[in-house]
Amino acid sequence: MKIGLEIHFQLKGNKLFCSCSTEGTESGSAFQRKLTPVMGEMGMVDSAVKYENIRNREFLYRVSSNSCLVEKDEEPPHPVNTEALNTAIAISEALNCKILDYASFMRKIVIDGSNTSGFQRTGIIGMDGYIQTSGGPVRISTITLEEDACRKISEKHGRAEYSLDRLGIPLIEISTEPDITDPEHALETAKAIGHFVMSMNNFRGEVDSIRQDVNFSMGFGRVEIKGVSKLSFIKDTLDYEIKRQESLKEISDLFHGKPPEIGDFIDITDIFNNTGSSMIKKAITSGKYVMCARLPGCNHLMKYGNYRLGRELADVAKNMGIGGLMHSDEFPAYGLTGEELSKIYSAAGKMDEDAVIVVIADRDSTESLSPLLKERMNKIIKLDLAETRAATTNGETRYLRPLAGKERMYPETDIPLIRITEDILENIKSMVPKSLDEIKKDLIKKYKLSSVEAESIINNNLLSLFMSLSDGFKNPSLLSRILLQVMPEFEKKRGTKLTQEEIRDILGVSISGGNIYRRDDGIKSIIGIARSRGWDRNTLELALSLYILNAIPVSELEKRPELVPLNEAEIRGIINELSEEGQLNEKNLIVMFRKKTDHSFDPRLVMRIFTEMKKSDKL
Repeated sequence: MKIGLEIHFQLKGNKLFCSCSTEGTESGSAFQRKLTPVMGEMGMVDSAVKYENIRNREFLYRVSSNSCLVEKDEEPPHPVNTEALNTAIAISEALNCKILDYASFMRKIVIDGSNTSGFQRTGIIGMDGYIQTSGGPVRISTITLEEDACRKISEKHGRAEYSLDRLGIPLIEISTEPDITDPEHALETAKAIGHFVMSMNNFRGEVDSIRQDVNFSMGFGRVEIKGVSKLSFIKDTLDYEIKRQESLKEISDLFHGKPPEIGDFIDITDIFNNTGSSMIKKAITSGKYVMCARLPGCNHLMKYGNYRLGRELADVAKNMGIGGLMHSDEFPAYGLTGEELSKIYSAAGKMDEDAVIVVIADRDSTESLSPLLKERMNKIIKLDLAETRAATTNGETRYLRPLAGKERMYPETDIPLIRITEDILENIKSMVPKSLDEIKKDLIKKYKLSSVEAESIINNNLLSLFMSLSDGFKNPSLLSRILLQVMPEFEKKRGTKLTQEEIRDILGVSISGGNIYRRDDGIKSIIGIARSRGWDRNTLELALSLYILNAIPVSELEKRPELVPLNEAEIRGIINELSEEGQLNEKNLIVMFRKKTDHSFDPRLVMRIFTEMKKSDKL
């Protein structure tokens, strides 16, 4: 088993080839394009490009407030974003890479609509590095700086819709060699690599700012799994892919590596002239045809136990704009009668050991689909599983397209070579991030944090914010609790995740030109008030809740009656009320108490008074 990673990190500030901001929203206007294949530098058309051309889709692009003529491919790229280039060099240094003498950008042909120009610009900055892990060193093959793709909004009826807000955002891609030994090791390696980029001040840090592609092989060809959205999904995705390939190996063994001849599609629309299936009736009324084909020897292989051959073929149909396919392992279904099934099987020439697939589509789509299904069946039975697959949010993978190769590359003629001089390397030395262990040791030694707290601050991209606030306060542990526990609790109450910009506002931090500035508002001011008023932790957290969730200005917090802690007499009164209402005990006391008052209180004091009242029979 061989595993490699390609991890993509967005940078904030300006886009890579223009001065547009990395942050923006859709503006409402749009334009439409259709992309066609071109040959790469080697004079050949890449197989993935050919496949996308067969899909024959149109693309609608939503213009965004942070896009210009460069994103529309109506103006040449501007000079490369220097800050993004320096960041890529600094990351390359941190990962022990050899820095190239020149940054040379190439065009990578992609006509899936993810770029308006039909290609993506990418340049190699560092090569031949490594990172240490518990499983030994993992080699870094390349570190590249490239422009991010468009953000996909939707796709239906042969047209995909994209937004330009993400197109052109600087993207650092870090690729490893296949030195990773198992899913757990993959997760560890991804975290270790991610630390270096997330330590940079210009790491974007939003929800979609990190994406992982996983390269995986069990000896049947390299599978590139695109778009694993979270680190925690890496293990689940690999576990699924291992089971999928093991199942396909069993199917291949049943055929002794000799692919069955899939029959041609036969028009069986007339069978359904009086059908009771609302789905099929609606499709025929809209001008679609019902077609079927025989799969020799595939009975109970389409969807039976661990076998899911039907899904492998259905993914191809969906990519062609056909909703999917039905097959005999799931019949009777879709409202089909026994008589209709008999006619379908008779028309297809089905024998007991055979399977039958049924599709609903127009004739042109079916003609294009037929050779693709035959090709896919051949590849599966011959265990030629090299391809590009998409990761799903539930940890599975789906067929996307053939694996792209070197045929899709050719030089970028609009961007000159960029010489990486000794002066540049000297100037970025201060930018090179420290290792995870070094930063953890600094946090533990200087701020007296626990090892778990220090690592959590780093992994949650809170290091720069923590550092900017902690120097002025006597209790870094309290600040750590606010960032790691209180803020996530507020996010749960609000129902949405706080953006990096919102967190900065709450913390009273501004960032300009890569420098961090502390303002006289936000949490810094609230903590100052807490110190002067002698607030305990619970009162402080209530003040933060009022500030974050209720938008109460800092200047008004001191006047809020809720922030005057309850005294012992008031606590006894509330406990008496709760006791009279019944069923009060140690387990539900604090929960019930919180529901009874908006005021701040010390849970330990409430529990002590409750215990005393119970012992003295006052309850």
